[in-house]
Amino acid sequence: MFLLTFVLFVLCVVLFFVLVSLRKSEKTSQWEAFINRGQSRLTDSGDTNHWYFVIRDLDKIRHLSEVRNIERATWIEKTAAGFVLHGTDYEIAFDRVVPGLKHHHPMHPQAEEEDYTLALVKRKLYPWDVKSKRNDEKG
Repeated sequence: MFLLTFVLFVLCVVLFFVLVSLRKSEKTSQWEAFINRGQSRLTDSGDTNHWYFVIRDLDKIRHLSEVRNIERATWIEKTAAGFVLHGTDYEIAFDRVVPGLKHHHPMHPQAEEEDYTLALVKRKLYPWDVKSKRNDEKG
């Protein structure tokens, strides 16, 4: 009986580690796919790849808020000012940067590329994130 219990225990431990490693590899592959989506400013069709600007500003987004799972964004909405990335519990707005007058050398023409800057990060507040005023007053 002891041997059977021990074998079942070892089997459960091995199964647990297999499931954890599968989950970790799945998350790693999802994150790599997310990063690869934003490698270039332009898509294959020549349109602006908005994911490029999101991935470029990941560190800024993390410092501004505690947005989790950016790779699970639901959609990108183009606006007059730029675009908004909508997620399940956040919205991240990017504004179009108006290019200034730059001196171009006539021998080296440069193509104007759209540029966007991080404008606003709104994260949905859950009840456990909200602090009561009494706690703030007491320090």
